[in-house]
Amino acid sequence: MGYKRTLVRFILTAVITAFSAMMALPAYAERHSKADYLLHVGDTVVQRIMPKPESDSLYVSTIYTEIHFRLNKADLDIDYMDNGLALLSLDRIIDSLGIENISAIEIISQSSPEGSLDRNTWLTEHRSKVMMEYMYRVFPDLKDKISMNKVTESWENLAQYVFHDPNLEEETKQKILDIIDSEKLSVAAKKSRLKNTLGSNPKTGDVYTYLTKYYYPVIRNSGIYILHMLEPEPEFQQDPERPYIEEQPVNPQDISYKPIEILPEQPVRKRPVLAVKTNLPYYAFGRKDLGWAPIYNIELEWYPSELGRWTWLAEWEFPWHSVPDKHQYFQIQNWQIEGRRYFKQASRHSGHYLSAYVGINYYDICFERKTGHGYQGEGFGGGLGYGYVIPLGKNPNTRWKMELFIKGGFYMSFYDPYDAGSPFAGKYYYDWIDSPSLFIKRNRIFRWLGPTGGGISLSYDLVRKTPKSKEKK
Repeated sequence: MGYKRTLVRFILTAVITAFSAMMALPAYAERHSKADYLLHVGDTVVQRIMPKPESDSLYVSTIYTEIHFRLNKADLDIDYMDNGLALLSLDRIIDSLGIENISAIEIISQSSPEGSLDRNTWLTEHRSKVMMEYMYRVFPDLKDKISMNKVTESWENLAQYVFHDPNLEEETKQKILDIIDSEKLSVAAKKSRLKNTLGSNPKTGDVYTYLTKYYYPVIRNSGIYILHMLEPEPEFQQDPERPYIEEQPVNPQDISYKPIEILPEQPVRKRPVLAVKTNLPYYAFGRKDLGWAPIYNIELEWYPSELGRWTWLAEWEFPWHSVPDKHQYFQIQNWQIEGRRYFKQASRHSGHYLSAYVGINYYDICFERKTGHGYQGEGFGGGLGYGYVIPLGKNPNTRWKMELFIKGGFYMSFYDPYDAGSPFAGKYYYDWIDSPSLFIKRNRIFRWLGPTGGGISLSYDLVRKTPKSKEKK
């Protein structure tokens, strides 16, 4: 039957197009670039001090990122400060490096010097556990390479921030550093002195409030150090003319840090909520007598959570082309709803995914110019799909994505063949040889089990919103 052959050819063309694109496009791997180490703290952006320098080795390098925690909390909150971007960056860094090139990952957790020492010790331990559990769940292949360390209250980081702060007067700086470095004062006494004896500064106002607003949130973190190989380590060969001298450990006091700088307020990061997309190969459809006949289509994808795995989609395909004098009709209304689960958590809806869908449609298709023999009907179906989503560009906040996908499942349609040929009196003549009184509309059935679609979709994050902040002030 001509209708069946046409439908099968159309489906196979879409599937082959999708697979060809997958084979032709090179694998996309976003390279990690060394960016300015900037961090949002409240409404201000600070340039953070790196607690560890990168390796000077030609063969080994260290990449650093950090996750921050709310005051008196140990749970992982992706909407707090820049945690969402940090987790996305971590995922892309590990993907670009390759697991086989990662030598070790060290997680160092710490707390800000406020509250009781017992409570801060508990917070540090549980922040470390939370990050270890996250790394084990998202990167199970790296489990044997991950280690954990704890600093508890990080007075050293606070001292570094104060020392390099251009907004604090030298006298105030020295007063703070003397309290931090004092060997006579207990931890509780240091906290009391900082809270009650620092006074005000012309640029900052109350100094202790300034410290707790801009620097304490930065110190409450779990730092993640990724040690990776740049190239194979050469075999060591001792020069017989030179004696071997053991390398001395580096004194932390000799490490130079970038001076800190408080930068102008930056735009608040917004998370994607709704994306609009379209399947590009569908616009290449056409027939000789019908001409270019694109399958217009639009799809909306809703992201319930920025770094979750599940999304929900609604799709509408609406080609509506006709050339009546040549008996060419290509008119379809197709609706689908779909649920997706992405393989990786915190991938921001990129990478591999699986999907399930259901849909309904109705159609009028006729490509027989001489006889005007066509088909009208309604159908429904469902199935499963697989796809891969590629962010376009190096910016973690890019709105644009490219998606390659294929679907398979079942489709059933109830239809009638008709004749729109000569003589044509403005009505369709159904292919029926029995008594008209016995005619039942949609008396034939078409069934299909196999590939049901595929393509390359271009996606754009149409709606974004500012994440709700629950930070304690």
